[in-house]
Amino acid sequence: MIVDSHCHLFEMKNYTLSEEVYPVVVGYSHGSNKKVVEIARNGKTNKTTNPSHKYPYPIALGIAPQTALKELQDSERANETKLNEWVSFIKSNEPNAIGEVGLDYKWAQTKADVGKQMLVFNTMIEIADEMELPIVIHSRNNPNDNAADVPKNAIDKIIEMVEGRKFLMHFYSGNDEQAKRIFDMGGYVSIMGLRSKERRKVIEVVPMEKLLVESDCPYVGKAPEAAKDAVAYIAEVKNLDFEEVAAQTTKNAMKFFNFQI
Repeated sequence: MIVDSHCHLFEMKNYTLSEEVYPVVVGYSHGSNKKVVEIARNGKTNKTTNPSHKYPYPIALGIAPQTALKELQDSERANETKLNEWVSFIKSNEPNAIGEVGLDYKWAQTKADVGKQMLVFNTMIEIADEMELPIVIHSRNNPNDNAADVPKNAIDKIIEMVEGRKFLMHFYSGNDEQAKRIFDMGGYVSIMGLRSKERRKVIEVVPMEKLLVESDCPYVGKAPEAAKDAVAYIAEVKNLDFEEVAAQTTKNAMKFFNFQI
């Protein structure tokens, strides 16, 4: 069994979940959080079938930085009302983790955009602290060297903000030096099957007990089974058996999200 630590199963259509993969279902907006609860907790299939697994699946509920940019307004009062609605839903559905949340400086264009992301991220951290839950992080640096209003490095800022907390860097895009800081702080790193020189360096330096695998389907991998590609990649880089990596990353996922298969 492999645990896909980050998938958007509610977006899958006419799909039968494999017996080989167990999903952690993750939201990123108020609307998607509702769908997560419907499919992972209440069993509404959305044309997705799962004959071999029993509900409920582990879930993460949160508001991603892209959602902050899309849905927040300039009015503090309007934002307060919306945030209260988002927070109330997350708390009432008792997720295994808060996520995906974080900072995405690729899409932020102005200081106001950064402010919206920070407002939501701080709110999500407060929920995690209150509920004593781990945090699933979405992070992306600013690729534009000339963007004066948007900081360059989102990952360093995130590391600073989540210090002392239990957290997982989803679809990690940072470098190996940042990865060392993350696991030194007790954080976890989630690996995709996509291959790159930088990702290979990250796999080399992060201990097996701090690695998880994911598909991020259907946006990156086509289905949760894509998490197997990440297992194979880790096994190749660390010169380990596929089964050993599958077993350890599954153990890590169950520990992080606090569930048993």
